[in-house]
Amino acid sequence: KIIIEKERMVMKTLLLAEYKKLHRSKLIFLLVFALMMTLGVVFLQGQFSFGGKKYIDTFGWYILQVQSLTTYFVLPSLIALFGGYIICREEQEDVLKSLKLIPIDESNMITAKMIITLLGSIFVYLILFMVSLIIEAVLHLNAVNMSEVVHYFVVYVLTGIGVFMAISPIIAFVGLVKRSYWIALIIAEIYSFIGIFFASKEVVRAIYPISSVFVLSGLYKTPVMELLISIIVNIGCCFISHRILKKMRVRKK
Repeated sequence: KIIIEKERMVMKTLLLAEYKKLHRSKLIFLLVFALMMTLGVVFLQGQFSFGGKKYIDTFGWYILQVQSLTTYFVLPSLIALFGGYIICREEQEDVLKSLKLIPIDESNMITAKMIITLLGSIFVYLILFMVSLIIEAVLHLNAVNMSEVVHYFVVYVLTGIGVFMAISPIIAFVGLVKRSYWIALIIAEIYSFIGIFFASKEVVRAIYPISSVFVLSGLYKTPVMELLISIIVNIGCCFISHRILKKMRVRKK
């Protein structure tokens, strides 16, 4: 029990340290700017009309479009960028040698970095959910009902988890090759954009990791088989990232 408690305290310390390092990062401004731009673009898109009615006049349209647009074009690349940044930061800034003198368990440190990335992914999607919900409430106060709000909340949370799982191999790969963490942004952007071409294809959309996130989150009404495939695919992504990170630890030893 003492050993387990000690491990918990170490992990809490590492998580707090990673949070503080990320909190001071200038990349936060990039994230805020990207989210504000996305919210604005979707709002302007909603001003277009179809059949004499604006898209944004329909309750739920805005909140779903924000979730879709950010998942295909914005957040996977930014989350991959942040994940790659916090994994590569110590080595690129030449402070890893100093950390080894403490000493510090690199395995625990990498685990903490991945946990922070996961929590960050969920947090960003929750922020998007809250802002989108406020805008929906302002536009359609009478149409808001608790069951739909809970549904959208679950969709956003599961999307945050699913996006992290889908891009975790990219973050791990950047950590392995130790190149510029901006590579993670480029790879993830291409990776997520390709998902658009599989979005409307049954079964295939559950196989491709990014499009499978929409199946996993419950956004699509899909057969149970597709849901199971998407779960397996995303778990497979986590397994791949685990193997890559394990290889990185072995290489360092």
